Amino acid sequence: MAISNLQLMVRKTWQDLFKGKQNLLITITVLLFCMLSIGIGFTKYTDSFSKIKEYREEVREHWEHRPDKHPHRMAHYGYLVFRIGHPLNIFDNGLDDYLGNVIFLEAHKQNTANLSEAGSSGALVRFGAFSSAFILQSIVPLIILFLGFGLIVQERENATLKIISVQGASGRDIVWGKVLGLWLFSLCFLIPVIPVIFVAALLSQTTDSADILIRLSFLLPAYMMYYFFISTLTVIVSAISKSTSSALITLIGFWLLFIIVLPKGIQFAAQNLYPAPSRIAFETNLEKDILKSGDSHNPDDPHFKKIKDSLLAHYKVNTTNELPFNYGGFVMKEGEKISSQIYIRHQKELQTIYHRQQNLTDISGLINPAIALKNFSMIATGTDFFSYTQFQKQAEEYRYQMAQHLNDLQIEHISNIKPEKGGPPAVIDKDNWKKFPDFNYQYTAVSDSLKEQFIPAVALVLWLAICIASIEISGRKLKLI
Repeated sequence: MAISNLQLMVRKTWQDLFKGKQNLLITITVLLFCMLSIGIGFTKYTDSFSKIKEYREEVREHWEHRPDKHPHRMAHYGYLVFRIGHPLNIFDNGLDDYLGNVIFLEAHKQNTANLSEAGSSGALVRFGAFSSAFILQSIVPLIILFLGFGLIVQERENATLKIISVQGASGRDIVWGKVLGLWLFSLCFLIPVIPVIFVAALLSQTTDSADILIRLSFLLPAYMMYYFFISTLTVIVSAISKSTSSALITLIGFWLLFIIVLPKGIQFAAQNLYPAPSRIAFETNLEKDILKSGDSHNPDDPHFKKIKDSLLAHYKVNTTNELPFNYGGFVMKEGEKISSQIYIRHQKELQTIYHRQQNLTDISGLINPAIALKNFSMIATGTDFFSYTQFQKQAEEYRYQMAQHLNDLQIEHISNIKPEKGGPPAVIDKDNWKKFPDFNYQYTAVSDSLKEQFIPAVALVLWLAICIASIEISGRKLKLI
């Protein structure tokens, strides 16, 4: 393949695409919509961040200023923990709008997250959010198809393809030149957006610049590969079509298949192949298993009666009042340990179902590059499901530590003899509440997310290889007339 011929073809395609004023107008309009969506995303994100910061400070203040109390009453008073999404959700809000951001933590019970955007915004948000990622993933490909459907078939209809060939350009020069020219033009929709996302995410001040740069360094090549696929598909369909109208209809069919039909079909299949229990069913089954293991609030429960008898025998005393520590706190600590283990087991079973659903969606990226890009984009921006599960994990670890810390305070500082029977007041000093640290949610590292969900990245690289092979084959078999 002659480099000079290829350069000429790329330059000619680029110039042809920019020649029409409507193409320039479309490019500017799309960029304006992207900037608008980033502006809306930034406003929404900073507003959520300031509200969460305010609520978090309020919750902490209320916790620290509780009066002298029994530790177990504080355990049931509970604590609210909040999650703020990664600032790159200004670009791609992924699953953030559908998942809760607040969890109420209390003793003996593991509550699920509440207050999602979808839950409080009605049905409209379920049709998808207006974001620059949505524009770049769904709208821009359609524009590329409309701009490029006639790149080869129109030249053939005008008999200029034969003239180009006579001037020394091979079929490979023509196909590669058209693909690269269209691809370079498509990058005009993408390249100006990246620096704006970086600045907007940096201004949010919720993470450092290195984290944002690393994530964008994954994001940019992924979108470039996706646009290379769209450009290749457009040019190859144009090359094998007999007329411009058939090329356009075929390409619109591919767009509908990749953007609407396959994603919805895969989602439906995943939910039916791996059905997840409802929230009520999950919590009911969890409660049943916890009750089977023993009720720490019931003094006649067989499991805890056995513990009581062994303690009395070990310390050689007749009643729990004679034990050198608070028996009630000991029982609560044991009950918390058991219920937490049962919850983790149920949660793992639920996560396995969600993981299988996600895995099926990831694998579908091998037949649909649009899904591969969508999933990879969520991973890179920290708005994927795995990143969200880390919030649940961190919240449960915090809840367990808080409950056991309060149980330890009860064991150490509360007497076995009740106040009404002559014992000291069953309360501890309020300064103890301040000593327990606040919850601090940590973002999941993008490397950890990629280790867990590597299939979208593999799918994008595979599609790049398929594109190169397809261009080579199409170039060799290109019909000039």
